[in-house]
Amino acid sequence: MLKSLLGKIRFTPPTTQRRNGSAIIVLVAVAAIIMSMIAISTAKIFQASLGSLDSTKTALQAQQYAAAEAAILLATNYDDLTAHDRQNIQNTDYFSEVELSEESDYNDDIKQRTATISIYRGNEALPRYTLESILLSKNEESGVPIGTVIAWPVNSLPQESGTWLECNGQSCAAYPKLVAVLGRSTVPDYRGVFLRGYGSRTSSHYGTVTHQSGALGELQGDAIRNITGNVATSMSYADGKLFQMSYVIRTFDRDGGGPVNATSFDASRVIPTANENRPINMAVRYFIKAS
Repeated sequence: MLKSLLGKIRFTPPTTQRRNGSAIIVLVAVAAIIMSMIAISTAKIFQASLGSLDSTKTALQAQQYAAAEAAILLATNYDDLTAHDRQNIQNTDYFSEVELSEESDYNDDIKQRTATISIYRGNEALPRYTLESILLSKNEESGVPIGTVIAWPVNSLPQESGTWLECNGQSCAAYPKLVAVLGRSTVPDYRGVFLRGYGSRTSSHYGTVTHQSGALGELQGDAIRNITGNVATSMSYADGKLFQMSYVIRTFDRDGGGPVNATSFDASRVIPTANENRPINMAVRYFIKAS
């Protein structure tokens, strides 16, 4: 009988407990939705970042190709400059296009043209990068002023930064700007001579000495500091590096002859000698910028 009664009794959960369970389920579902949205947003942001990095890389690559094309144009002879339509850059999916403006005056002596370089990727209609470069008929803006003298170590002639004339006394009448700098129509003749700083100064390496150049642009002859000394007449023998004595007989018209000592001086016994005074050196050719 007790079992029968117990079997008829139902235990119903309180309403509050049912509501709490439902709330937990709802919270879990909302959290799952939020996490999904965060994951999707993160993926989109990451994808956008990758796209931005790829776009930046493409722009930088296009900029490098444009700079390389500009370098080629700058190295091309002005009279040989040519434009070209879109053409493939070898082993890449990039294309370059070069447009040249009409020639105009840069100054009284120099002409100029502007090159517009466009870099495309694939079949894109708009360029990824565009660069303008000014091309001059003469590279007088090299920073090397007319009249500059350089030492040149080989037999070939300087080719860059304008026209150079060898400093051998030749005429420069065809170069009025150089004539204006020099004040004459011939270049200096520096063959076989050393160049020296103009002016004077005093040093005390071996006593107090004043070093004085010649006039500006004028040739100064060679010289050495004076060497002085005395030879005793009673010296009977010398066989050194500088002095050497020999025994000779001098004949006199009236009083007969008698033996005397003759002393000679020869620096070649000590140092190398030549018909000029010179330090150790190496030959170069001097050139002056004419235009």
